[in-house]
Amino acid sequence: PEGPGASDLVTVMPARQNDGIDHARKSLCVDEASTAGVKGAAFGIAVSAPLVAVAHYTSPMFRMFSVSTKTGLVVMPFFGFFFLNSELAMNACAQRRKQFADGVGR
Repeated sequence: PEGPGASDLVTVMPARQNDGIDHARKSLCVDEASTAGVKGAAFGIAVSAPLVAVAHYTSPMFRMFSVSTKTGLVVMPFFGFFFLNSELAMNACAQRRKQFADGVGR
């Protein structure tokens, strides 16, 4: 970059330190967790949205609930399954990484 203020655009990246973390394996774990989370979110929304819709059309009492309540009933399983599946995948990956490290350290 050239011109006035060009030096403001240059970001100095610190040199990669030997921090003992296998960044390639860490990246794989994050990818696995993201994929598992998306699958869980899809399951959550696929189950909760139709159930709320059916309840809305079949239950006069349910129709009295506010839109916010119904929205919450739809999105809570979506986010809940996303975070649960992501966390379980990260834990499983951490266990595999630990077993790998224990095996290499012998």
